[in-house]
Amino acid sequence: MNDKELDTKSRILQFAIDMVGSRGEVTIRELAEAAGVNVASINYYFGSKENLMKEVEKHYSFTLYNFQYNIFTSNELSPHDKLLEWAKSMSAFIYQYPALISLIVKLSVEDTDYTPVLVEKIYLNEELQNMMQQTIGEIIRSDDKKLLKLKYLQLFSGILGPVINRLVEENFSDKPPTLNFSSKADLEEYMKLLIDTVLA
Repeated sequence: MNDKELDTKSRILQFAIDMVGSRGEVTIRELAEAAGVNVASINYYFGSKENLMKEVEKHYSFTLYNFQYNIFTSNELSPHDKLLEWAKSMSAFIYQYPALISLIVKLSVEDTDYTPVLVEKIYLNEELQNMMQQTIGEIIRSDDKKLLKLKYLQLFSGILGPVINRLVEENFSDKPPTLNFSSKADLEEYMKLLIDTVLA
């Protein structure tokens, strides 16, 4: 693949990443127009819209993995600050790209043999789980594997809770949101409370 083809493919992917992450469903025609290419180019480089969406999901998964890995391997953060930074970063990422969850569900429904990269790279990743559980253990001064797994699950669930709450309220309620997690201050207050409560 020459440089021009690589640039075209990269441009299509970048526009797809930006549009899908914030908007959710986009048509091939909308994407082609935004990227300044024709529809045939998208099929040429990716084979299908579904393949392109898988590449988008892979991009977000590796981005999410990298910032988590960097937090837990940092020598500058205390164990407590690592967890707080992890919680804030995870939540901010999910709020910045609200359509990511629906993209994963859609890809999995359309292709039952497809295991989302996000599931493998983040949720089922033993390396990240071990780093996080080790960090929890340092804070609560315990090496009880079952207890550390339970606290890890509590924290992970606590991150997803506000996201699910937001999706439900936006789609099924006509009342204003009960919590405004688009406010950085509110989000940080919740994350600090979550970590302090779980690790008490």
